[in-house]
Amino acid sequence: HYYPNHMALSPDISALSSAKSSSSSSSNTAASSQCQSAALDDDAETGGSVDKHKITAELATPASSTPSSDTDNPIADLLPKTVTPVHYDIHLRPDIDSGKVTGSVCVDAIVNTSTTTVTLHAKTIVIECATVLARASADSLVSRDITYDSDMETATIRLPAALEPGPVQIIIEFTGVLSDSMYGLYRSKYRDRQGQLASMLVTQFQAKCARMAFPCWDEPAIKAEFTLALTVPSSHTALSNMPVRHTAEGLGSCGLKTVFFERSPRMSTYLLAIVSGELDYVEGVSMSGPLVAETGKRQPIVCRIYTAPADTEKVQFSLETAVKVLERLVDMFDVAYPLPKLDLVAVPELEAGGMENWGLVLFRTVRLFITKQTSLWIRQKAVYVIAHELSHQWFGNLVTMAWWDDL
Repeated sequence: HYYPNHMALSPDISALSSAKSSSSSSSNTAASSQCQSAALDDDAETGGSVDKHKITAELATPASSTPSSDTDNPIADLLPKTVTPVHYDIHLRPDIDSGKVTGSVCVDAIVNTSTTTVTLHAKTIVIECATVLARASADSLVSRDITYDSDMETATIRLPAALEPGPVQIIIEFTGVLSDSMYGLYRSKYRDRQGQLASMLVTQFQAKCARMAFPCWDEPAIKAEFTLALTVPSSHTALSNMPVRHTAEGLGSCGLKTVFFERSPRMSTYLLAIVSGELDYVEGVSMSGPLVAETGKRQPIVCRIYTAPADTEKVQFSLETAVKVLERLVDMFDVAYPLPKLDLVAVPELEAGGMENWGLVLFRTVRLFITKQTSLWIRQKAVYVIAHELSHQWFGNLVTMAWWDDL
């Protein structure tokens, strides 16, 4: 995650600045403030100093729209360990015009101890119905008895009978909303193929916002595999972490299609990503995949940068940078890039300068757009931010911190 120097300071940082300023003379106040801003700009990972978790999205929800404040206390925030997910099969049907989302998720999970409840994260989401199927039994448990904890941002499904240890499937039907706050699944303004102002779909799940898009175990240490289906307008290009498996075109008379993506490797919920809009791309090839024993060379990885249709000429420099950086990182780590493709997307409205979603890395447009008139300093900044986010494909994504305070 990269935060540019014009990012607003959190209340914690502002308070710290005030405390420091009050203890120094007025002549040192301006210099101290400048040094602090420079330090934040030079440090791409702002670390624990900037509290990125105190998000204030104003959305209609059965739970409070303010995240829990105790992100530095894992014991207070951890979900019960009675049930843990193994695989999510998610289908999202967002309506860009109305701002509403309908969806379903089928979770393959393991029941660790006997329980009559399933607790998971949900925010700005209403669970309509939950069905639990135990592989050891032909019976299914259906529940509409859902309680929400606004402080913990959780939903608890109360079942009519106990689940015994072993594998289960949990099928949840839910509704939600598209955010305009650059968190969760949200709408970002851009220019479509006709040059008209339109909305594209984007996700920002770091740190605690996957729970705004679908019910899940939204903790970085609780990894699972993901299979995603997304129903979007037929004119859209839909992107996610993995390549498209197939597309069902012409759904009714609504001009929609459903795009099915391949199954992901195990990863944290905050790295799942979605982009959908009228987009074009430029493409390159990076020799960054697994080694081929017969040739001793690495397999090619297709790298693309997606932009609004009018902007593809502005990202050629960034594409060449991404191809070279990916190869350099593979040489440094001696570990192949672990996914079958790498997409970068220029997003007009993004919460940070960049976001390292595995296989679908998002950037503010200003970080990828380079022309002949662009200064050397801006070019260097672009290379720096691209390298920063791509390095996370290994440390952060392949190997992940246990809790948010190490993010």
